[in-house]
Amino acid sequence: MTGMERVPMGPPWSVDLIADLHAGVLPPEVAAQLRPRVEADPDAREVLQALDATLVDLRSLPSVPMPDHVAARIDAALAAEARPGIAPVVSLNDARKRRNRRLGMGGAGVLVAAAAAFGIVLAVSPGAQQPPANEAAPAPTTSSTSANAAPPLALSEAELGSAVGEVLKAQNYGPLETPDRLSGCLKGGGITSSGNPLGISPINLDGKNAVMAILPAGLGQFRLVVLDPATCGPDKPEGVLADTTIKR
Repeated sequence: MTGMERVPMGPPWSVDLIADLHAGVLPPEVAAQLRPRVEADPDAREVLQALDATLVDLRSLPSVPMPDHVAARIDAALAAEARPGIAPVVSLNDARKRRNRRLGMGGAGVLVAAAAAFGIVLAVSPGAQQPPANEAAPAPTTSSTSANAAPPLALSEAELGSAVGEVLKAQNYGPLETPDRLSGCLKGGGITSSGNPLGISPINLDGKNAVMAILPAGLGQFRLVVLDPATCGPDKPEGVLADTTIKR
């Protein structure tokens, strides 16, 4: 909603509109006209009180740090978004600030309003259908390739960082075929990883067929591991062709 739009008529008003008013995200001139009318309506006032109560509850909760693998995936998405020609983001730092605002890390207003509104919707719509809890995740892509598939990226070890954007978009285990095989090859190189790779794809490293995996390495960092599928394994450290950590 912009300041050029008319103030919504009511009552009744939608929960979303009341939540926006409570969170302070409406234009000041709209909020100034809307608030006294909303506060004068008993039903709308109950929603405002529920939002206030939710704010108190959320403020009393202990802070929960974001898991490293979640932060790494968000940073990966923001890094891709920040690449020239893809989105009008000036820098990765600006993108991270946008992430913090979206997650409510820079202020609780919008997050609280969304949480409270969600709770109210559930209360008035108990029959809303929920997604199945046991829905299977899609299986990772294996080494099968079509006749029209592009050839693997040809890189030198010094160029691995330039391939991060492409590899992050892939989940292609190539000749490694399975996550278990990847885990065994990482173990052989003494590399531990807490979860699935952020991205994985066959590449050609200095003329040798290989597989590049991007692993989470803490906030704002990626670990780039290149494996030789012909020699890597749980007891074969020689199968690790490259292992480097970069900042994004």
